[in-house]
Amino acid sequence: MAKELRLPRINSVIISGRLTRDVDLRYTPNGTPVAKLSLAFDRNYQKDGEWLQETSYIDVVVWNKRGEQCAEFLHKGSPVLIEGRLQTRSYENNEGRRIKITEVIANRTHFLERAETIPESDEFEEKEPTATSEKPEATVTDDDVPF
Repeated sequence: MAKELRLPRINSVIISGRLTRDVDLRYTPNGTPVAKLSLAFDRNYQKDGEWLQETSYIDVVVWNKRGEQCAEFLHKGSPVLIEGRLQTRSYENNEGRRIKITEVIANRTHFLERAETIPESDEFEEKEPTATSEKPEATVTDDDVPF
């Protein structure tokens, strides 16, 4: 009998980069703000003694008040650091093909441009509801996301 392999369940991402376009702010049918950011980030590596740079891209979703702040204070080219988790979802496009999307769901956002008017990220840390929450938030499904 094979022994069960137990692995820790960790889904944590910390990533920094620059926005590739302005923030897309929308609202769910019940009025919850949700912002979509497109982030470009680099990886430096060495090949045949030469240093090269590879750029990758990922979408980030920021909910609630912090999403509205992202739309207000960030723009194409803004540097940002994101802490969050990976989420994969899928949908069927107009041609009937199944499309799979992997994105970062932000728990915290850190605006890396310094300006007096930008609020600190810790003031609006997004927390997911827990079983012990006094006021559990409504469950959000893929149908609620307006992207």
